[in-house]
Amino acid sequence: MANHDEDFKDTTSVLSLVTILTVLIFMPLLPMLMGWFTMLR
Repeated sequence: MANHDEDFKDTTSVLSLVTILTVLIFMPLLPMLMGWFTMLR
């Protein structure tokens, strides 16, 4: 067997994690926000 340097690093950056959490939190609230914008126009 060849001696491979298997040094796997996690490529997930903090920015992508924050983006995923923001989308998961705010996407269900988006219809409510659009409704408020429609009501207030």
